[in-house]
Amino acid sequence: MTPSERDAVLAILDNADTCLTARACVRAISRQLKIPFFRAKTILKTLVENQDLAYQDLFGTTCVIANFQKPVRITDHFFLIPPDIPSIAGPGQLDIRLTQGISFGSGHHPTTRLSLAAIDHVFFTADLVPAKDRGLGADIGTGSGILAIALCLAGLDRCHACDIDPNAVYEAKKHIAANHLCSRISVSGHPLPDTGPDFSIICANLRTPTLTELAPVMRRRLKPGGLLIFSGIREWETTDLAADFSGYGFVRIWEKTLKKWAALILTRTPAD
Repeated sequence: MTPSERDAVLAILDNADTCLTARACVRAISRQLKIPFFRAKTILKTLVENQDLAYQDLFGTTCVIANFQKPVRITDHFFLIPPDIPSIAGPGQLDIRLTQGISFGSGHHPTTRLSLAAIDHVFFTADLVPAKDRGLGADIGTGSGILAIALCLAGLDRCHACDIDPNAVYEAKKHIAANHLCSRISVSGHPLPDTGPDFSIICANLRTPTLTELAPVMRRRLKPGGLLIFSGIREWETTDLAADFSGYGFVRIWEKTLKKWAALILTRTPAD
């Protein structure tokens, strides 16, 4: 297997709209690389043996996924890496150390990748949060804790992470400890309170109806000029969601899509 064949197969999985079974993956490899089926099958087997790919049972169907038991680059600045694996991050790059659990936010789903891309854009590409406003953020529906961790690694002083799922609270605390951020990230098993300190940035990787329902509390808790980072949105829902939030004084300033999912960055207008 050549490096170009490896890259082509990883691109096939990355661009697939649905999870591919092993057979569907082999067919796609054969078609994309214009090689016989048996040769495509050998390439897939080699990628699994080399731990580039892995098999995952999804509701009784075996699918091919990226193997996160080794460092995986998600954005220009973020790598996902198991706690006990040496870093390969270069200068200015950051490791988020996670174990694969049952809570959402392992890095496999497009919405997690989009959320990390949005955080990367906020802190490194566009520098949208001035140093004086990097005090406190929130991650609503934190799941594995990945976004709260990313926010603090990127430069936020502190973050409040909340999730009503006890499994998520447990796993988020474990991952926060693995990233040595216990003193900077608090985890709650309750919904975000209506009152409390103002946030400079709020992340929420949640479905569109839930985001809309949370609009009033986000409006109350976010500073003027603060940022919302949303994912969990289907790409055809972005216009309506942005319109709903415009009624609360928010303006859409960034959007990215992947596999029919979308992420948005909105800002609360300072004059509001």
